[in-house]
Amino acid sequence: MRAFRLSLLIAVSTAAFASSAGAQTAPPPDYQQQQPPPGYQQQPPPGYQQPPPGYQQQPPPGYQQQPPPGYYQQPPPAGYYQQPPTAYQPAPGYAAPPPPPPGRHGLLALPFIGIESHQGDSGVGLNPGLVLGGILGGRIGSTFSINGELRIDVLNPKNTQSGVDETAVEVDFALSPFFHMPFPSGEFLIGPKLGFFGAASQLSYGGIDGDKTSASGVVYGFNSGVFFDVGQRSALGGMLTFAVRDATSVCYTPAGGSEQCGSVSNLVPEKVLGFQFAALF
Repeated sequence: MRAFRLSLLIAVSTAAFASSAGAQTAPPPDYQQQQPPPGYQQQPPPGYQQPPPGYQQQPPPGYQQQPPPGYYQQPPPAGYYQQPPTAYQPAPGYAAPPPPPPGRHGLLALPFIGIESHQGDSGVGLNPGLVLGGILGGRIGSTFSINGELRIDVLNPKNTQSGVDETAVEVDFALSPFFHMPFPSGEFLIGPKLGFFGAASQLSYGGIDGDKTSASGVVYGFNSGVFFDVGQRSALGGMLTFAVRDATSVCYTPAGGSEQCGSVSNLVPEKVLGFQFAALF
């Protein structure tokens, strides 16, 4: 009897323990899991930093993306050749303008010497004469210069009487700008000429001074030349010049007499052609 009670007690305890364990593991039929309230955001753990905008995770060093299984890259067709990239080439036929010769800036100096020839009626009594002078100024950029010119023409009269000597000189003071056209070994020059001139002539008879004549007026024309480099700052070349001298005032002094001057408007202008050897600095 005592043994029967002990067995019954053990059976009842075992059943109660099993019922209690089932009640803890299984939720009741109407159980619902609690949801977070609206607007709730889970806070990051302490020390966490938000990545900057536009951040993209970089692959580890040495990483190479592998093609998917079964991927096959189509080979290029037979004879295909991919042109390697090359530097930019200008269009055919294009040539950049040559730079100005080194050192050709700032001061311009152009001494010259040569011959002159009066053309037309003014040259009837004259042989070719001597020309000497110079042009001095400054360059403005590589294609223009503004200059002043001093030119002296020593005339050479012909058909003078025996025992009579005649000396005649004409002098130009002019503004003579140049347009410069550089080429690889030198440069071309061309430009107008505008200014004033003066002329004087004197006769002498056996060393005794005779009649004197002088004139003044305007001179205009052009200067042109081509020069070839012979150094970093120097060039040699030749010039072709043309000048028109139009006298507006004439003075005459007879031998042993007084000077008489007057304005004139009916004199034929002189036309003077010149060829000079020159150096350009």
